Amino acid sequence: MQTEEYKKLIKEGNVLDFATIKETKKQLGINGLTELESQIDRILAENKIQKPELHNKPNETETDFYLIDLSTDQIEQIVFMFGDLEVGNLGLNYETTYSASFYAKMLDKWNNLPDYR
Repeated sequence: MQTEEYKKLIKEGNVLDFATIKETKKQLGINGLTELESQIDRILAENKIQKPELHNKPNETETDFYLIDLSTDQIEQIVFMFGDLEVGNLGLNYETTYSASFYAKMLDKWNNLPDYR
């Protein structure tokens, strides 16, 4: 894959980074959403986007991106899960906390996928 094509795909495509997918898988497991968790395992196994030949970290998993091919309903379940986690981690007077902010960012990443908007 050419560098420009790669950059465009990870910026505009239905794509998420490894850290987001890893955290999603963890939270799906904690919340007992095992069917969705297995779909994330499938994405990790089958949907990795090939890095360009001149990528500066070709062998580091942390810099990998994956094509998200879940249904709208499945993505919606993930968005709702992170929304619940965000609200559940607000402070006593509903002020934001580090955890609430983290889950809000996770929610935004899933919510902003082109196929979900």
